Amino acid sequence: MAIGMTARKALWARSANYCAFPDCGLQLTVDLLDGGSGTLHAAGIPVGEEAHIVSGSPNGPRGGDDYPREKIDSYGNLILLCPTHHRLIDKEGGVAYTADQLRKMKSDHEAFWASRKTVADKRFEEVEVRTAALVETWCTQADLQHWESFTWKLNAPVARFKHSEVDALYEQAKWVLARVWPDAYPRLRCAFANYGVTLKDLVNHIRMHMNTPPGRSGYVEVPRPWNHATNGEVDFVKAQQDFNFAVDVLCEISLELTKAANYICDTVRSELDPLFRFDEGVLIHRVGDGVFSDNSSREEYTPEQRNSNQLYPGIDELKGRVRQQGGSSG
Repeated sequence: MAIGMTARKALWARSANYCAFPDCGLQLTVDLLDGGSGTLHAAGIPVGEEAHIVSGSPNGPRGGDDYPREKIDSYGNLILLCPTHHRLIDKEGGVAYTADQLRKMKSDHEAFWASRKTVADKRFEEVEVRTAALVETWCTQADLQHWESFTWKLNAPVARFKHSEVDALYEQAKWVLARVWPDAYPRLRCAFANYGVTLKDLVNHIRMHMNTPPGRSGYVEVPRPWNHATNGEVDFVKAQQDFNFAVDVLCEISLELTKAANYICDTVRSELDPLFRFDEGVLIHRVGDGVFSDNSSREEYTPEQRNSNQLYPGIDELKGRVRQQGGSSG
């Protein structure tokens, strides 16, 4: 596991970017895990550390505490500290500070800063944390952790989905459509609207061009009627053309959906959390059968597309592109 964006946003906001150790008073800078943060640290600018109250390791500082393993990286188990006091509380296995002492230290620190915040400050802080929670909900629904496998499945020689998987995509599209995004994040609102339109076209394409094959009641796939056709060569050629076109358009939509998802991630890093999916990197698009062909690519909008009023060109444009190219771009 890793510290999620919602936990990080709540920790930094409620700590007011200051070390929680009593009387420290150091204002902290977010550690971007890159060379730039190392330069800041070398220049004497304190870089904040999101310290665990109870270690994720049983042998780590306060690791013997009876704390749920699934909540190790949650907000409730984190305290914001400067590097000096992080080392201090973890010194010699953390014997000098109990978990309860650190929880009180954190609580007192956050209460101190809460008493000094205006109503507007608190409102913005709440909006920021709730927006982060919405983004993390999308990450789960879109299963970003397995995005490459998802696109590979879309672009298999015979794309095949369970009915439940198609239903999940439909529900995700409805969820994205219904979300309310705060005015403080205008690009994020546009990024999700763009993703939602792209996902809707993917779901519609699957429902229009995939059906349940004989003997596979729980699945849908692009039909291959030549397996059962008896009307001669003309029917075979037409069926093959229809199959190739449906598959190529499916690949084209999956490319666009990957661009749309990566654009959301970029926008989150720009407007909400610079550390969002920093370690994982961009979402990868994959095409091929894994034996004779296997192509992974990084799909993102060009600078020109990002500056335009329309990112996703629409299903009609994609179909025209496939016809013009004689196949997909993947």
